[in-house]
Amino acid sequence: MWEKIDELRKQVDQQRPLKPELMKTIMQKFREEWTYHSNAIEGNTFTYQETAFFLREGLTVKGKSLREHLEIVNHAEAIDYLQEGIFERDLTERLIKDFHAILFQGVRDIDFSPGEYKKEDNHVLTLSGQIHNYTSYIQVPLEMELLIKWYEEERKRMHPVQLAAMFHHKLVAIHPFTDGNGHLSRLSMNVILMKHGLPPAIIRNENRQDYYIALEKADHGDLQSIINMIADEITHSLELILSV
Repeated sequence: MWEKIDELRKQVDQQRPLKPELMKTIMQKFREEWTYHSNAIEGNTFTYQETAFFLREGLTVKGKSLREHLEIVNHAEAIDYLQEGIFERDLTERLIKDFHAILFQGVRDIDFSPGEYKKEDNHVLTLSGQIHNYTSYIQVPLEMELLIKWYEEERKRMHPVQLAAMFHHKLVAIHPFTDGNGHLSRLSMNVILMKHGLPPAIIRNENRQDYYIALEKADHGDLQSIINMIADEITHSLELILSV
């Protein structure tokens, strides 16, 4: 099922090295789209145009809260941090905690410490109307250690798209932090993809319902939907590069 992605990646590789101005245009587009869609999925009301304007001009958007502005700029900074030394930096618990600290820098009125695992249990009401309990806070340190160990063992055996999709779901299922777990799962997923020379998989807000359904299916052992969704989004990103 990876033939199309591998073929598109080959076409992109044939165009390397990309001209600096072209690379800058592509990365700016990814940064804006990724920041917009990831925040929109979590309920931020910035439009794509407002997100791009704020990131490019640094001017606040009328009618939007300080919290929403911080969500935009912090997510963009997390992407910048991700890209710095991407090939030298490993995916570790420390990196995931660093992402969390960046996502919540400057945010007030929160009852948790950015960059630290949750101190109490959390749950969610699923689309099917059931309460889904995440990993107990007591078990989080062990489960995160096991997750990174699993990643290290599978990274050389598994196709990067499958590896990234499965890591994404496993991290969501643990839900190691009080808030921000969706952002962190998508950031971590893209660390894996970009370390393998692939562009980021940007899960678009218009696909949010399908995304949640795919994650819920994965909770019950059916991983194919989330793997297919990530594969589709990578294909979209590769086609974007080739179209510029």
